[in-house]
Amino acid sequence: MLVVLGFSIFNIVIIISMFIFIKRSFSEFASFNPAGRTLIQNRIKELEDRLMAVENNYKVLASDIEKAFVKLRHTFQGAGIVRYDAFDNISGMYSFSFALLDESKNGIIITSLMGRDFARVYAKEVANGNVNLEISPEERKALEIAISKIS
Repeated sequence: MLVVLGFSIFNIVIIISMFIFIKRSFSEFASFNPAGRTLIQNRIKELEDRLMAVENNYKVLASDIEKAFVKLRHTFQGAGIVRYDAFDNISGMYSFSFALLDESKNGIIITSLMGRDFARVYAKEVANGNVNLEISPEERKALEIAISKIS
């Protein structure tokens, strides 16, 4: 939105500059000979064309920015990770639960359990901040962290 505001201010500055130029030109317009008048008329037409190009570019950029914001709603915006020791005989906090959520609190929880001789990885779908499967306290904590980071 800040970019759109910047372009709006830019357009206003261009329009004010054009009016100042045109006002100065018209005050001297009456004293010019026909060739001078034609030169001024051509300059005004050129400035009008430039202004139309700026307005068209502004519309395209505003549309592109809006499309980008729509796409951003579906990107991961909240992440939460909890590291822990899943088994009593393993230390070092090699196991983890990791939650990734978009703006609508849809996403995934990935859990990796590390043992001495094995590793297990689980993925659970999150829809509207809820999981249809049973989740561990660590997965719940990762989910809560991710939800808290969504603005």
